[in-house]
Amino acid sequence: MTPQPDSVRTIRLDDGRVLAWHEFGDAAGFPCLFFPGSATSGRAGSALDEAAQRIGAKLISVDRPGLGASTRAPRRALRDWAADIEELSSALTLTRFAVLGHSAGGAFALAVAASMPRRVTRAVIAAGSPPYAERWTRDDHLVAPTTRFNNFLALATPALFGRLFRLSAPRTRDAAERMVSALSRGRSEDSRFVQRHPEIARLLMESLGDGFAGGPDGPAEDVAIIARAWGFGLDAVSVPVHWWHGSADRNVRTETGRAIVARIPRATAHVISGGHFLLYDHAPEILASLTE
Repeated sequence: MTPQPDSVRTIRLDDGRVLAWHEFGDAAGFPCLFFPGSATSGRAGSALDEAAQRIGAKLISVDRPGLGASTRAPRRALRDWAADIEELSSALTLTRFAVLGHSAGGAFALAVAASMPRRVTRAVIAAGSPPYAERWTRDDHLVAPTTRFNNFLALATPALFGRLFRLSAPRTRDAAERMVSALSRGRSEDSRFVQRHPEIARLLMESLGDGFAGGPDGPAEDVAIIARAWGFGLDAVSVPVHWWHGSADRNVRTETGRAIVARIPRATAHVISGGHFLLYDHAPEILASLTE
């Protein structure tokens, strides 16, 4: 696979902020808005270009506030993200569209689906994050200790968390290459994915670095926003949801995905072989559920 070049596109929102996005896939295809994982810019959508073309989907891969070329929007609730997407979809004259979210981006996809049921045809989530502020995620021990600690830091000391978080983001192509090399050393499903697809892993690391282009505050806020109360319940998501989860995911466990699916009225679970990178490892299969 050869990553496709793209040029970032922007609009100015009603409140004066800039919202940026990237386009991949079939330019004349059915529109799908893609929200990548934590602190990752919309450049990550390039890794899905071929799969989107294959199913006839136009992938609109968005830089969330404070990531890539998009302006920060501090102290917003997750549900506020839907207002940004409503402005973007109206500017692009999208009357109907699907949403796709990976990892933390799944929460942003669900927020849009819950707020815009007449425009969102379906939501496809891969390895999505749970609503961490909900008591059931703690009572049922569905959140890993490391994730709980990171969420605590993001909420309690965002400036410190941002500086620490930045250490995990490559600032140069050489740094991205070193991260890919480090990720490939292991026996986990994610390590095996990197061994099979180093060029995709490199693109994802570069997209993570691009997420920090405006500094660490935006990425830190991107983590905090899903650690706070979402402002809507999972039962408010009325559109069909296809939830994909890797059976060997160490970031968000399979039982966490099943617990989320049980709380969404029209959700279908797909547990397949793979780790947290399953969206990029099984892109044709997962993206097919956007339009089937």
